[in-house]
Amino acid sequence: MKKYPLINILILNWNGKKVLNNCLKSILTSSYKNYKITVVDNGSSDDSLKDLNKISNKINIIKIDKNLGYSKGYNYAFKKLKNDNDDYYFLLNNDTIIYKDTLERLHISINQFGSNNIFSPKILNSNNNLIWYAGGRQSPFTKLTYHIGLNSDEKRTEYKTTTTDFVSGCAMLISKSLVDSLNGFNESFNFYYEDVELCLRAKNNNTKCIFVHDSIISHKISSSMGGRFSILKLYYKLVSSIKFLYLSNNFFVFILYFLINIILLPIRLLFTLIKLIIS
Repeated sequence: MKKYPLINILILNWNGKKVLNNCLKSILTSSYKNYKITVVDNGSSDDSLKDLNKISNKINIIKIDKNLGYSKGYNYAFKKLKNDNDDYYFLLNNDTIIYKDTLERLHISINQFGSNNIFSPKILNSNNNLIWYAGGRQSPFTKLTYHIGLNSDEKRTEYKTTTTDFVSGCAMLISKSLVDSLNGFNESFNFYYEDVELCLRAKNNNTKCIFVHDSIISHKISSSMGGRFSILKLYYKLVSSIKFLYLSNNFFVFILYFLINIILLPIRLLFTLIKLIIS
C-alpha cells in the first residue's frame, strides 16, 4: 500500500454555478496533498465551468453533452479515467464544503481498515449545521434505508468510526480497483439508492463500508434539485425506493410500500407545494 495514495476527487456537476467554486476552493485548503480534481460536467447550461482555471490549475474537466444523472454520469467518468494512475476516487457532490483535514482523516482510516473498503465522512447539513449522515442502516425487514443521526446536534452526539450498512454517495471514497471490479454503479438507479445498491454489491464480496466520525464535510441539501422540498426530488426518491424494494426480493413489503405511497402521493405533493410557496 502506498504511503500517500493518489486520490482523484470527482465532482459531478450540473448547473452548479452557485456552489461549485466554493466546493473547489475548500478542497484547495486540504492538508492531504496527493490529490487531483476532476469536474464531471453533466451537460450544464449555466456558466459553472467558466474560469475554473483561475481557481487552480489542478482542475481537470470531463464534459458530457447532456445530463446523464448520477450513476450514468459517474460511470462515464470512470470509463474516461480507466487508464489513469489514480488509486482512489473521492466522489463528491458539487454543493459540499470539505474541511482542511477531511481527506487526511479518510486516509488514516484507509490505513486502519484496509484499502478494499468504502469510506465516508460525517456529513452536516449546511442549512442548519445538524447531522445529515453519520452512518447508514438498512432495515432487515423492509430493506429500506435511513441515515443514522439525521437532524441531530453534532455537538451533543458522540459517534465513533465504525462499519456501517452503506456509505452516502454525497461523499464516497472508493478505490479505483474496486470500482473496476464492480463495473461502477447500477445505471437502473440513476437518482437515489445508487449508492446503497453499490455498497450492497461490494459487501457481498467481503468489502466493508466505513463511517469515519472525525472526517467532516458540510452539504447544501439537494441544491441541484431545487432544495429539500423539490417535487423532482420527491418523484425520483419514490421511483428509486420502489425499484430497490422490488429488486430486494421482498414482494410483500414491495406491494405494501407501493400501495401506501400511491395513497400518500397527493398529500406529499400538496405538502411540497405549500413548502415551496412559503419558502
